[in-house]
Amino acid sequence: MSFLTLKKIALLLLIILISGTLVPSFAQMENKDVHVHPATLGDRKPTMNFIFPEKIDAKQDFTLKMILYDEINKKNFQHVTIKLAIRNDVKTPLINALFYDKNGQIEIDFKYQSFDKPRFIIQAPQETYLGGYMSEFGSKIIARQNVLEDGLYHLEATVISIDSPAQFIDKEIVFNKEIHIGEQLKDIHDEINIPPWVRNNAKWWSNGEIDDKSFASGIQFMIKEGIIKIPSTENKEASKDVKIPEWIRNNAKWWSNGEIDDRTFANGIQYLVKVGIINT
Repeated sequence: MSFLTLKKIALLLLIILISGTLVPSFAQMENKDVHVHPATLGDRKPTMNFIFPEKIDAKQDFTLKMILYDEINKKNFQHVTIKLAIRNDVKTPLINALFYDKNGQIEIDFKYQSFDKPRFIIQAPQETYLGGYMSEFGSKIIARQNVLEDGLYHLEATVISIDSPAQFIDKEIVFNKEIHIGEQLKDIHDEINIPPWVRNNAKWWSNGEIDDKSFASGIQFMIKEGIIKIPSTENKEASKDVKIPEWIRNNAKWWSNGEIDDRTFANGIQYLVKVGIINT
């Protein structure tokens, strides 16, 4: 074999080697770009809606829902990852884990278990990017616990990602809520008094038989007349474009079917008053 032939073979091998190393490097740069450019809120205004039963016993199963909602565009955020910490003191969290939902609505079923079992177990698949627990194919996130006692618990929900499972948010957003286990709610003093016939209105609206404006007008009338009493809140100017969030429709459906209590439904109505969709 001549020297010229060997030189050509060496040149060809060099080209193949260079090509093989350049492609992965380029791919890595593209992959890194996903994290380099964090998600921004733009004109969106996030709010967190926590939904849980009014009365919870330490040995009772209950469901916690967290919904990240955009008040400006009237829809849920998508591909939401939340770090949830639950504490009954400021130092040691009972739970500190990531949860993910592509539709911005995380639902966790807390199941009581006997004390001969591990203190806390989360049963759910995990999404690929950040490892947040998620519901999948009709299954729910199950949190089995034997650590809850009567008392005040603090929920701290920190938004980690939006818009894409791998899209970190550019500025940390933290939402806080309290759950009273075995105690009455201390931060709400007003009486909740909703007559049974109001369930019909909620059911008709949740089924699409009456529109948003009609439902809002009916609720507004009943609040003014004292038929529905809700916790007082700061009232903003009423919105001219009546568009009620989808999670409120779900609340109305669940309440009309007896799946959530009066206070939980009233909390949703209170939210409509607070953001100015209903003016009292």
